Amino acid sequence: MASVKQILEVEGKSLPVSNLDKILYPEAQFTKGQVIDYYTRVSPFILPHLQDRPVTMKRFPDGVDGKFFYQKNAPIYMPEWIPTFAVSRRSRNQKINYILLNDLPALIWSANFANLEIHPFLHQVPKTDQPTHIAFDLDPGEGTNILECARVALILRDVLKDMGLECFPKVSGSKGIQIYVPLNTNITYESTQPFAHAMAQFLEERESDLIISKMPKHLRAGKVFIDWSQNSETKTTICVYSLRAKTGIPYVSMPVEWKELSAAIKAGKKDRLYWQAADALKRIEKKKDLFQPVLNLKQKLPTEVMAYFQKSSSSKGRKRVNGKLSAYQAKRNFSRTPEPEDDKAQNKILKAGHRFVIQKHAASHLHYDFRLEMEGTLKSWAVPKGPPYKLNEKRLAMPTEDHPLGYLDFEGVIPKGQYGGGTVMVWDIGTYKVIDGHYQKGFLHITLEGKKLIGEWALLRSRKEKREVWFLSKIKKSMKPPSRKIEDSSALTNRSMEEIAAHPHVSWTSNYNSDQLEPESTLDLKALPASDLQFVDPMLAKLVDKPPNGSDWQYEVKWDGYRALVVRNKNRTIVYSRRGNILNRRFPTIANACAGLPDGCMVDGEIVAFGENGEPSFNLLQNSRGSYRKLHFYIFDLITYDSKDVRSLSFSDRRLLLERSVIPNLNEPVQLSDTFPATPEFLSAVKEQGLEGIVAKRINSSYESGQRSGAWMKYKTYHGQELVIGGYIPGNHGFDSLLIGYFDNEDKLIFITKLRNGFSPAIRRAVAAKFKGLETKTCPFANLPERRNARKGEALTAEVMRKCRWLEPKLVAQVEFTEWTPTNNLRHSSFAGLRDDKDPHTVRREREERITLPKSQ
Repeated sequence: MASVKQILEVEGKSLPVSNLDKILYPEAQFTKGQVIDYYTRVSPFILPHLQDRPVTMKRFPDGVDGKFFYQKNAPIYMPEWIPTFAVSRRSRNQKINYILLNDLPALIWSANFANLEIHPFLHQVPKTDQPTHIAFDLDPGEGTNILECARVALILRDVLKDMGLECFPKVSGSKGIQIYVPLNTNITYESTQPFAHAMAQFLEERESDLIISKMPKHLRAGKVFIDWSQNSETKTTICVYSLRAKTGIPYVSMPVEWKELSAAIKAGKKDRLYWQAADALKRIEKKKDLFQPVLNLKQKLPTEVMAYFQKSSSSKGRKRVNGKLSAYQAKRNFSRTPEPEDDKAQNKILKAGHRFVIQKHAASHLHYDFRLEMEGTLKSWAVPKGPPYKLNEKRLAMPTEDHPLGYLDFEGVIPKGQYGGGTVMVWDIGTYKVIDGHYQKGFLHITLEGKKLIGEWALLRSRKEKREVWFLSKIKKSMKPPSRKIEDSSALTNRSMEEIAAHPHVSWTSNYNSDQLEPESTLDLKALPASDLQFVDPMLAKLVDKPPNGSDWQYEVKWDGYRALVVRNKNRTIVYSRRGNILNRRFPTIANACAGLPDGCMVDGEIVAFGENGEPSFNLLQNSRGSYRKLHFYIFDLITYDSKDVRSLSFSDRRLLLERSVIPNLNEPVQLSDTFPATPEFLSAVKEQGLEGIVAKRINSSYESGQRSGAWMKYKTYHGQELVIGGYIPGNHGFDSLLIGYFDNEDKLIFITKLRNGFSPAIRRAVAAKFKGLETKTCPFANLPERRNARKGEALTAEVMRKCRWLEPKLVAQVEFTEWTPTNNLRHSSFAGLRDDKDPHTVRREREERITLPKSQ
């Protein structure tokens, strides 16, 4: 679908909106325009509940029937007037730059990008450790519905009332109900989560036939799960008055009155607890904001109850974790082995559950160790033949002792004589989810989301064997085995077993980003060659008709700007163009900002200008002469670090060095260009936002200067390329049209079209001023004159050529168009700007290369 844009003027802000007729809720035929209208009309009521709360966006570029993705980091194309708040990731120098939807323009901007569901935190910035309320999320298990949730809500209300606490219910807009207990005092999550957990456990004991407080889904059948875990500084909850995107109907998360819950239960009418957008607006107009007390009612949790909960929770936790590691610790001499002894040094950074690791272990016999994070340790099995890939294929899995969480990224050599001995590789690492089953019952149906394994597996304990024996089997569907190269390499360091054995000192810390599970690098660079820190030709991307996807690739936004390499050496900064020209005078703000680069460093990136609405604009960049205040430099690769040439490292290694050692020293307008999972959903979002395209990069690729090998691939959501100006037809303000073309493989200039569109009078005069000194009497195009019927409109026949003025082919124009015609012409072409960063003789016609990808991608 073509992106049809309009401009809305809202509270002094110009907001481009697009595709307002696009249907996002198909069952109700509810369009994007109606989504924007809903959020506009509900804004007086929803905005107070969003004020100063960071949000996670849940975006549906193709509507609720398409795939969605969560977005936490503020996108770099976001208007600068939308406030953000940076929150440090748990173990990284990086930060998550959360959006704050504090006013109507920001809310409309969010809706235009198909952010259907708005998920704020329970806290307000800057006090990210202090929730303003407690949330109980009542989730119906199989065989129950929202009416059973209403019964649990009333029970919970009565218990809280006995404690002197008032609470307020809202329907989620999906299957359940949420209960908010306003606090609005100086209390932290360290107090509220234990309270919520204990309340859920208490209600489970009291109403065991109806209520469950435990996480595993197989326990929830016929019961209502009280999800107490939402009371965390890392979790968000659907906002009151937000749309939901669970079905093809735009239901709303709405506050309700207690009497309405009782009436719905009595009548047995669950449809009384669902409101579509139009009905929700009518209800709000009548009842106003039923959730208003949540904003300002101050309440304190009972002191004596809190003291009991905190004491009970902390003592139980310590006993459970330490007991499980006793077998592991008894088998090792930690003065000799590099293995982690326990988790004392890492408790603060390894809190998140549901991670897995598979270690390839070359001991007396090669085998694989399969480990799942569970209850504060790693449940472990030895799988001699490795994980199965074929459907219903079953492999023996012998249980071993629990390992500490520090083992999640352990890679190195265990000395002989120590338990196990040999070389250990982190073969795969990622997250897992339990779909069904329970460890204690001897059955686990899990999904793995790793760097190598993606899909569903089952762990089953045999009842026939006298000793404890498990089996690991592939279920649902087969998976294509990793290639030989990937099979033989570490998921963390890309090293082989031989390389790990030879250089065990190359280590990776146990610091994880809870969102993407990427380790931080402490890679030893001593073996890399020295760099002279001189200009090198930048690596190039191959134009393709379909971008690759899958876990071997990462996406970046393709910026419409100037490619630039920046060198910092001996306290001097040099900004190079892609041709090796020095751009310091052209872009002084960028040069000054890059003074924060470490000495002995060279980075690759793009200089981009943004318009008032937050959209990249090459025309603004071309005419800014470096003074435009919205210039940014997005760094996307590292060429030299600490005077060492790092081009031979993998793309993932170079990115980690950037994130850890380069970017933390820099501030705006210099920043890291984000990478994204290589998924169709992100591609849809790029198209929806009207961005130029994406660049896909293979994560294990080296930096190939001046090459277009295919390790980087570019995909354009709209067409455009550089073309050479070889002449013009005179007219008002300097010219009527430009005569443009490209050089063929024989270095002949080929004429393709007359360019008339995209010029204002001022731009025409500015471009015409560049003609001075380039005039020539000789036509530079090798394929002129044309025949009279060579093209639609006026062909450049010998007669028409008498009107033309010729130029030496030294000017390069950026041209946008819809497509190439079969006659080698452009359809709907438009001038975007002049480029002085590209050699005219390198301008060739860009052709999309068709690529064939494996089915797994």
